Amino acid sequence: MANNNSDRNRNSASQRSSNPHRPSGNSGGHSHKKKKRVPNYPRIIACALPVLLIICVIVIILRIQVWNKGKPYIITEEDIESIKLDTKDNIILMPPSLIAKDSDDGVTNVLILGNDSYSEGISDGSGIIDLFEKGVSDKVEIYNCSLPGSYLNAFNNEELSPSECPEDYFTLFWLAFNLKWKDFSKQKEALLYLDKDKYDIERYEEVISTLEGLDISNIDVVMFCYDGHDYRAGHQPINFNENSADAQTENLQTLLGAVYTSVYLFNYDNPNTQYVFVSPAFCYAIDDDNKKVSCAMYDTGYGTIEETFNAARRLTDYFGVSYIDLYSGVLINEDNADNYLEDDGITPNKNGRQMIADRLVTLLKDRLTESK
Repeated sequence: MANNNSDRNRNSASQRSSNPHRPSGNSGGHSHKKKKRVPNYPRIIACALPVLLIICVIVIILRIQVWNKGKPYIITEEDIESIKLDTKDNIILMPPSLIAKDSDDGVTNVLILGNDSYSEGISDGSGIIDLFEKGVSDKVEIYNCSLPGSYLNAFNNEELSPSECPEDYFTLFWLAFNLKWKDFSKQKEALLYLDKDKYDIERYEEVISTLEGLDISNIDVVMFCYDGHDYRAGHQPINFNENSADAQTENLQTLLGAVYTSVYLFNYDNPNTQYVFVSPAFCYAIDDDNKKVSCAMYDTGYGTIEETFNAARRLTDYFGVSYIDLYSGVLINEDNADNYLEDDGITPNKNGRQMIADRLVTLLKDRLTESK
């Protein structure tokens, strides 16, 4: 019997030693602690990386779509203080109460001279000036004489016949000159030679009719509202070839000369008239490959658009012309321009026109609505 028990004990010990991984049970009152399972980090990382990359790609695509959509921005009075440091605005209009007039009808008469950006949308009342007019008092009478396809600078510094250069007669100086002398026969003749496929002849006839009916002595404010077409065409801002003061202010082929001589003509008949030069907003230039490029970087002959139109700020040295900086003052730039410009890359669309109109209202409303 003793031998049998000894054999069983040896067999039991032998079985335990041959299977060292087998649990020993709860012998002796002690519990067995299981080993912690170590995560397989290389495998986890290998699986997670593709998922993270997919998430990043989705986020980037969604972000780009948001950027491309853009968002309408309407400038408010609170925004003016925040952008003053970044703009080159120079508003020096006198309040109407300080202007002596022999007769006062209580209405502020505003003449707009400009081109494409300020004539776009007028057919359905969504033009910049239409929107601007809605934002000011009913005591303001606005004459929008902007001409699509026209330029600020004259093409020639001397008078050519309407058949030789019909486009000249619809640039700023020649409109001002013929308004002063109340003779638009040259413009009417020039219409016969304009390319009817390129120009809106009906609009040109309408503007001439409006100008014929104006009395320049009753105009209180003249606004020069030209976009970047002169910059695109490489027109001179000032005369770089001569140093005399006359060469700078009387050359009709320069921005400074065209505005200066026009203001001189208006001011001769009505010294109380006030003037506002509205700079172009951001636009695209067209490079030699016929591709659109940012006006902030492209030199069309006399620098970028900002460098070109800085010349207009010198007008304050002569007649106290107010300067409104749309280039820095509205949120149209090379990152979002496609959301605010038409396909031509220069004319503002409906959202862009609203933005510009609201800024003009914010800056000029007090002058135009104050009781005279």
